[in-house]
Amino acid sequence: MARRRVRTRAARGNGVSRSPAQQLTFDSVAGFVPGVLLAAVDGVGVVAGGVLHLTRNVLMSAVSGGAEIGAEAVNATVSGAHGVVSATSRMIGDLAGAAQASVKETFSVARQVGRRATSRRPPAVTPSRLAPVPGPAARDAERARRRRVEAA
Repeated sequence: MARRRVRTRAARGNGVSRSPAQQLTFDSVAGFVPGVLLAAVDGVGVVAGGVLHLTRNVLMSAVSGGAEIGAEAVNATVSGAHGVVSATSRMIGDLAGAAQASVKETFSVARQVGRRATSRRPPAVTPSRLAPVPGPAARDAERARRRRVEAA
């Protein structure tokens, strides 16, 4: 069975049809305008609050990021300075070790040279500048004497 439809009063057409402009009265408009204004002000307030919240978040992120970058820069500077000081310390230690080894080696060589010089022959006596220069015959005699000493 089909159900019967019930018609409303406007659908039946038994009332005078009014246009929307005719249905508005001062009382209905007077109550409607403040509601629209309040809704608009509330909407602007919500948007302004959202913008302020967004701005606050962006600024907080920027400040936080700047602080993190600054901290990393300070850490990198400290690490770099520590590395430079450490490398300089090692370099100075190496230089001191090399200088110490050089001085020890110099003394060792000087001792060995001194022992060799005393064990082979006595130090040569150099003639003074005022002494007469020996002639060729005297030089030959000196050479012959040295050969005999060395052969012995």
